[in-house]
Amino acid sequence: MHGASAHRKLNMHSALRRQVLRNLTTDLIKHGRLETTLPRAKELRRLADKMITLGKRGDEHARHQIEAYLYQPKAVVPLLLDTYAKRFAERPGGFTRVVPIGNRRGDNAPMAMIEILNTDEPESELSFNYLVKSLAAMQLREETKIVAQTLDQARADTPVRASKQQRFALKVQKALRNASMPAERLQEIVDAEAALVQERKSTEKKWQPADGPTDYSARRGPMTRML
Repeated sequence: MHGASAHRKLNMHSALRRQVLRNLTTDLIKHGRLETTLPRAKELRRLADKMITLGKRGDEHARHQIEAYLYQPKAVVPLLLDTYAKRFAERPGGFTRVVPIGNRRGDNAPMAMIEILNTDEPESELSFNYLVKSLAAMQLREETKIVAQTLDQARADTPVRASKQQRFALKVQKALRNASMPAERLQEIVDAEAALVQERKSTEKKWQPADGPTDYSARRGPMTRML
């Protein structure tokens, strides 16, 4: 009987899988955000959290472990030992977030965006931007201020099995709490996003047929018989 697998194989042999994950982990720590396939993002989350934990430890042995695994140590080691260590000083774990973004055209592979949390500026995170876009679309559809209406649903008594609207309302409430942002400020951001969407729709050029005959047989000219 086979035992449980310790990690995802990612359809690669061990040497290639290690090299790919080292590259992805280095790029994620360096840039803070990365787009890849969903299985790679889930595997990458485990490694990125481990590197940030080593950066929080901060001793000489942790530095040597980071330099042994990651590429470009001169660029990523200061980020781990200084920037991320200070950002997550009071956070015991869960330093990254994986956001599915749909399937890739061509091979239909599930894609995801993985990012390192920014507790100093939560409004810059990808999930917060997606939330603002969803609220702006709802506001344009219902033609009313949507934030207060959504928070009223979150304050209502939630049944054992909440509806889709109530789950979304609780998500908005949690985002406001994480960002330490009042509802009025979120409404201003949603209004700006809705105005931007309306302006983009109004400036889009509608497709118009090119000047010329609509009878395509007239464009071909006289037909010559091939002997």
